[in-house]
Amino acid sequence: MDAIRFIGFALIVCLVVAGLDYYQQDKKSDGTLSFSGYVETISTRFDQSQKEREVKQAARERQKHWDAGAKPYLPKPPEGWAQYALTDAETKAVSRVLAEFGPTPLVSAISDPTELQKLNAVGREGALRKLDETGAVYEKEDELVWLDITLKPQAARNTMAGLALSAQSAFLDGMKAEQGYAVIDGVAFIETTGNLLDDTQKTDHRAFTGRIGFDQEVVIRLHADASDATIREFLGLVDYASLNAMLPHPALVVGQGIEVPLSRQPEIANEMHDLYETMQVAQLKMGQEKLKNLDAAAVVANTLSSSGFNSDGVMDITTGEVFENQELSQLSYIRTQNLLLESALSEEETEVAGIGGIGGFIKELMGKVSQVNSSVGEPQPQAAPSGEIKVRKGGLEKSSCAILGSSKRCSVGGN
Repeated sequence: MDAIRFIGFALIVCLVVAGLDYYQQDKKSDGTLSFSGYVETISTRFDQSQKEREVKQAARERQKHWDAGAKPYLPKPPEGWAQYALTDAETKAVSRVLAEFGPTPLVSAISDPTELQKLNAVGREGALRKLDETGAVYEKEDELVWLDITLKPQAARNTMAGLALSAQSAFLDGMKAEQGYAVIDGVAFIETTGNLLDDTQKTDHRAFTGRIGFDQEVVIRLHADASDATIREFLGLVDYASLNAMLPHPALVVGQGIEVPLSRQPEIANEMHDLYETMQVAQLKMGQEKLKNLDAAAVVANTLSSSGFNSDGVMDITTGEVFENQELSQLSYIRTQNLLLESALSEEETEVAGIGGIGGFIKELMGKVSQVNSSVGEPQPQAAPSGEIKVRKGGLEKSSCAILGSSKRCSVGGN
């Protein structure tokens, strides 16, 4: 008897819930919802709920891969090559890399003050352990390659430490003389040809950097004392599609098998890097606006609540005076990058040239992006004659450029 009562009670509850649900769905349909239409809403909502669960599960899986780091994505050594860990400092190959290449961990790879303090305390051994988490050394006869893949987290733009680290990273990048080298599977690689902060004797090795994404990024660094064919071989071994999938907003052009003619790769790599720097300059200017509108109480609260360099705290550091949407910046970057590469490779490239070349195309697109992304104006790149060399130096209120051959880099503030 109790079982029958329970079943009856359950049926009544189900009918009441179904009636309330039907009433709510009917209101959304302005009172025109039929029974068959109601059944369809149940199916639609179930499908939507299922998709939301799948999206959340995919996000959890992506975060798990991100937390595990990119070392599993380092390529296996090609036939005839030997691979070494950075901690094998006594081997000849690693010893040469440390002495000649001078590898250092990315600033953005250090998670918090505690880790930074430990690295400083243990010195060289700590740096080697940190480098070993992200890279490896490859050797064959007289050729030597150091390949590093570091996952750069999204910058903490709502704390003093985060703003300072962003400015420092941009400043260090700004001291480099660079030129386009290659576009591999949608990733632009830039060769560093000099460094204004490094007055040591030049070596025979070459240094390259490629990035996937903006703000939250996959940073690929390759230093090599090897032939051009070997360098391109190693760049071609990286699984860019899998690395791109680790980002919450994957690049549209990466891992799609896009082939750029060899003769045009340096030019297009330069243009893709110019786009990255344009976004970086806009971010730095936003940081300057935040510093001008700091709220002391919010700064203290975020400092106390932040768990590391990549934690934004609990309050807006400007209490609403300066709005910044980092997700919008990332989406703007990947979409503009996609348009740029499509335009550069299209048959109607001459039409783009009519508005000032690909560089003019970037300016036009980024002008529209900046209007949506922030109220801060975006500087126009300074033109300079071909072959002239200009050195850009820091300074929070000034912009300057460095030009070396076909490479031009412009900065604003501490970049």
